[in-house]
Amino acid sequence: MLESKFYGIGVGVGDPDMLTLKAIKAFKELDVVVLPEAKKAEGSTAYEIAKEYLKENVELLFIEFPMVKCVEARKGFRKENADKIIKYLEAGKKVGFLTIGDPMTYSTYVYILEHLDGEIPVETIPGISSFSDMSSRFNLPLVMGEESLKVVSLNGETNIVEEINSADNIVFMKVSRNFDVLRDGLEKTGNLENVIMVSNCGKETQEINFDLTKINKEDIPYFTTLILKKGGINQWKKFIS
Repeated sequence: MLESKFYGIGVGVGDPDMLTLKAIKAFKELDVVVLPEAKKAEGSTAYEIAKEYLKENVELLFIEFPMVKCVEARKGFRKENADKIIKYLEAGKKVGFLTIGDPMTYSTYVYILEHLDGEIPVETIPGISSFSDMSSRFNLPLVMGEESLKVVSLNGETNIVEEINSADNIVFMKVSRNFDVLRDGLEKTGNLENVIMVSNCGKETQEINFDLTKINKEDIPYFTTLILKKGGINQWKKFIS
């Protein structure tokens, strides 16, 4: 009898060289690779990162996680996707769910885990999240000494000023959702000059911005992360070209 196993594999944010050895070893075990998409036939950034390390005969399973506002509709899509994956696992397949960044940080992977019964072995392999990549890529410390760090996923209900006042360093993810409100909050708290915003980190299309005053929400790619250091970032800009 074939032994099934479910893997959640973080592939980082764009640079294939940032894949871990553990992730690459896991790729060699997989019968099926699950590739989440926001829209059908949109393609998978995770696949583009990992493809050179995957087995030639591995089955690719693209599944759609639509970004719909209705919570119940989202839950329905997640359940349908989980059922598709469970069928492969019940057939004894080793299935790997590839996810951008880290599997346990704002990843669709966890919505599949919710529907597993615990009988099938699961292995989660961490990946480098956008803010960790940014911090190291640009030699910008996330936290020092006794400083605090907070990670915030922007949405329509986020109280920007409250979030800024609650920590020394704040990572704002999914910036394109509510950029105008974020910028207003940064201005109100006197922090417009204490930020770095990076789009498509590690890719050929990477963009770095320190000045948010001339940027429109429509111009911000989905994969955009902003780091606010209330203590200032000017001393670290010497490392950023």
